[in-house]
Amino acid sequence: MRLCAECFRETNNPKFCSQSCSAIYNNQRRPKKPKKPQKLCEDCGIVIDGRSKRCRRCCPSFGELTLDGAIYSKHHRSSAFALIRTRARAQAKKLGLDTCQFCGYDKHVEIAHIKGISTFTGDTLVSVINGEDNLMALCPNCHWEFDNLPA
Repeated sequence: MRLCAECFRETNNPKFCSQSCSAIYNNQRRPKKPKKPQKLCEDCGIVIDGRSKRCRRCCPSFGELTLDGAIYSKHHRSSAFALIRTRARAQAKKLGLDTCQFCGYDKHVEIAHIKGISTFTGDTLVSVINGEDNLMALCPNCHWEFDNLPA
């Protein structure tokens, strides 16, 4: 018989008597790494989540961001459009747009911009592009018809 390395009870196992003793022993000796690396905000210097460059105070909020501000200098213009579409889906969820506005289908809807993102000027706010009057929920079939068939 051997003794458990954590609680010192007799065990047939080579090192521990149970999984919980093993976890206690190993977690005390090898603590987990911090979940979020931390660094300083580029503008004001306060400690922030390491995945961000700026804190919430220094980074423009969703509504204050312009189309030009959304376009990354190192990426294609379509990256900004993807960001705007993602925010449009979140906005539509808040507004409760969950059924197709043409046929009433409610199993799966896509969020469509009535006026296309590319038709807006660079100084237009994302909150205007994703405004309630410019978003509508459509099923995939109606969305295709809306985009491709003449009015």
